[in-house]
Amino acid sequence: MTGPIHPEAEGPALDAAGPLHEQVFRRLRADLMAGRFAPGQKLPLRALAQQMGTSLMPVRDAVQRLESLGVLRLTPGRTMIVPELSPAERADLVRLRLVLETETAAVAALRRTEVELAALGGECAVMRRAAAAGDTPAFLAANLRFHGAIAAAAHNRFLAEVLDPLWMRLGPIVRVQTPDQANMLRSAVYHDDILLALLRRDGAAAAAAMRRDILDEAPAGVAADAVPGA
Repeated sequence: MTGPIHPEAEGPALDAAGPLHEQVFRRLRADLMAGRFAPGQKLPLRALAQQMGTSLMPVRDAVQRLESLGVLRLTPGRTMIVPELSPAERADLVRLRLVLETETAAVAALRRTEVELAALGGECAVMRRAAAAGDTPAFLAANLRFHGAIAAAAHNRFLAEVLDPLWMRLGPIVRVQTPDQANMLRSAVYHDDILLALLRRDGAAAAAAMRRDILDEAPAGVAADAVPGA
């Protein structure tokens, strides 16, 4: 089960690090990845500003930046919304994930450090415990951290720059497609397989395990459309 964490009541607080518009951008980026916004949800700028305790200007700057990435959309009525993806678009998203995330896992297997490997192992342990307990929010939070750590372990900033908007698109989908316990238990096994491949510096095995994880998460029709012959 790859992708963002389960929706929570509140997103991370503004951290006072950097310009205010950058802080707001990071907050909204995290909210999207975390599934705190649903597909089709309207995001009134004044309401966002009030929620984050800031003025309208930094919020406007941040959402315009997110719009330029394609993860938010401006309606003809000048309202910013979270896009709703069609089945065909979701299949295309699965295709893209198969290309990018399998490559990320393969590169991470060759470039990861021992410290990064230990951190990934910790997230796998959290996912195993959460899956056994049926704790979906804890599982998905660890899952997002795990995949972020895989991207970091690849030590390729260009991959990270491409994956960020991809994960921002995934969050709202997860908001309406929460995995059941059986899915989480299978996913924990896939993540253990990825971890073992990274331990052995086996890029091909890491990519194969990542592929199984992505296809297991995708709805059957979407997975079949995304991968000919699947």
